[in-house]
Amino acid sequence: MKREKIACNCHNVSYGKIIDAVHAGADTVEKIGEATGAGTGCGGCRPFLASFLEDMKRFPEDYQ
Repeated sequence: MKREKIACNCHNVSYGKIIDAVHAGADTVEKIGEATGAGTGCGGCRPFLASFLEDMKRFPEDYQ
């Protein structure tokens, strides 16, 4: 996975920033938004953020 890939266009938040926020304790979409701004603009990426977070919880070894 490319950490530079953009997950939230409204706030230019990359996958890497989201991964770092989750590793720092952001364990909900709302907390990811507080930490990175992702999902706090138009909200279009919120379903993706929820899915990405669930995937990180299920397969943490893929997001080191």
